[in-house]
Amino acid sequence: MSFPWIHEANHERGDNADYDSETDTGSQLDFPHYTDLARFPWPHCAPYSGAYCMRVTLAGGTADAYVVEGDWDIAATVNRFCRFNIWFSPTFDATADDTVAIWEFLATATVETSVGFRYVATTDVINLGIGEVAPTSFGSAIEKGVWYTVELDMQNDPGSNDGTIDMYVTKAGDPASTVVDATQVASLDQGAVTTGRLGVQDHLATTTGVILIDDVIFDDARIYPGARYPTQKTFTKSGHFFIGSGDVASAALLTDEATNKVLLYDTNTADTLSDQDFVAELELDNQTSISGPIHFEKGCYVELSGTDPRAQVTIVTNSDVPGAYGPSAYDDSGVRWHGLLA
Repeated sequence: MSFPWIHEANHERGDNADYDSETDTGSQLDFPHYTDLARFPWPHCAPYSGAYCMRVTLAGGTADAYVVEGDWDIAATVNRFCRFNIWFSPTFDATADDTVAIWEFLATATVETSVGFRYVATTDVINLGIGEVAPTSFGSAIEKGVWYTVELDMQNDPGSNDGTIDMYVTKAGDPASTVVDATQVASLDQGAVTTGRLGVQDHLATTTGVILIDDVIFDDARIYPGARYPTQKTFTKSGHFFIGSGDVASAALLTDEATNKVLLYDTNTADTLSDQDFVAELELDNQTSISGPIHFEKGCYVELSGTDPRAQVTIVTNSDVPGAYGPSAYDDSGVRWHGLLA
């Protein structure tokens, strides 16, 4: 695996800017702020990380709702991996069995790899699944109201009938799964993938509820799950480390391209409009690391710029400095409570 990722989307601007385009004729897809999610009476309804995520709300229609990205391409005989985090609302329901595509990889207009879910109405069970044109191989049941990391290992091999799809599913907080969750889909004769669609497709009008998706990565090796509330985080894309008040213990620029820069802003809405409102700045011509504690009141937003930048930021966990403390809203309950008060 080499840095940078082929494509990364963390939704931390609160819009679809991480993707090439969006199709949503039924107005089912958006990118809500944590304050919006906090008003729903579901204990773990918060972004997987940061302040924003993708949301698809199924409320009785059948229109597809998805974003499109051209960097999700898989040439002939190439192995690619993807990772995304997904959450189904506790009220997710259907009156008939339904199989829905979440992420499709297409050779122009032909679906060559699909990951999605199956809802079984009689048992109220959701199973994540994989397949070529549509999900056909399903894993074990997952829980509603719980975040899961889904990873695909896709071997594209046109003409040889030996393309494969494997899926790994890890419940948030558990060690990364090493066991394939659904039976491998194999013996595939695929075309070279040129683009991808992420959202919901082919659902019934009787399937209703909310789906959250976050922290999407596509690369040339397995990515593995990321911690939801780490004490130290390596940023490969601009985003919120935490929301609400708290202190940063240290920050460092990890790359050495001349254009690389890291700015830390005190905001929970990715507000970087004023060039002089940053709390700290790291760059090669000035300083590449800084020690705190550095206080943030609204939240800590890490903005990266330049060619393939990376930064590492650490929060305060134990400090002898009076008034210095870690993030005050740094679990689901804290994020939701802060969202209700904001």
